[in-house]
Formats: sequence, C-alpha cells, structure tokens
Amino acid sequence: MGVGPVVFNVDAKEYNMPNVFRGKGNLGDTPILKHVPINGVDEVVAEMRVFFDDYAYDQANDEYQQVGGFWMSVSLWGQRGEDAARVLRRGARVQVEGALKQFMYSPEGAPDKVPGFQVTADDVTLCLGRVERADYKPKRELAGSTSEAAADAT
Repeated sequence: MGVGPVVFNVDAKEYNMPNVFRGKGNLGDTPILKHVPINGVDEVVAEMRVFFDDYAYDQANDEYQQVGGFWMSVSLWGQRGEDAARVLRRGARVQVEGALKQFMYSPEGAPDKVPGFQVTADDVTLCLGRVERADYKPKRELAGSTSEAAADAT
C-alpha cells in the first residue's frame, strides 16, 4: 500500500524552498575562478571541491577518528567568489552555507545518467583553526560622512 503524492496549492513563483546545506570540510584544491557569460553579462564564479568529513570519538584510543565523509562540488558567485579564489588554498578548512541542488550526469563508462549533487553557496567562511595570520585591507571611507561611528562601521 503506497502513499500518494503530497500536493501543495502554492504558486511556485511565490514559494521557493530550496534544500538548505551547511557543512564544514576541507578544500581538495585551490578554488578555480571562471568567467561565465549569462544573458550577455560576464559573471564570475569560484568553483571548488570540498570534502565534508565526519568524526567520532574512539574511547579505546582516546581520540577522534574519521568515520566517513563525502566530496561535494561548491560554486560561489560574484565578489565573494573572487575573494574566495584570492584567499583560500588547498587544505583550508571552510564552512559552506547555501542551496543543495541535484543534477543528472553520465559517469565515465556508465550507460545511464545518475543523480549528482552540488552546492550553490551563499557564503564560504574560512575556519580559523589553521590560520596563522590575517592581513586586512585599509578601512573604506564613507562618501559624505565625517562621523567616526560611520567610519568604524566599515
């Protein structure tokens, strides 16, 4: 006995609920910055592969051990993608937040297409555990502002 499909009476244009993804992992390689033409406009995207690991505490050895994980393709668009490609390097520990999307592809040697997943990131944040130092850009000046508080907000 099967369960029928669940139907929502909602216009798809008004209600878009993507699969939200958030995870921590390590970059498999330095992000690759690409320029992609979309509707006649050159858009920038950083593409990267991240291994999202899973650790569990092993009482017998009194240490954490990797018990699983998975690789995921991640794309980060616009200025954040440019910043990621400039700052992040292979092995960097990052937190990724974005929308999980499914696509179909043909693996090499396979007769049929299979589902794959990728993340279109809203943000990729560097985890600080392995960072030795950080250099900052000078503060930006706000146009027409003489207030110290406004300058500190940048």
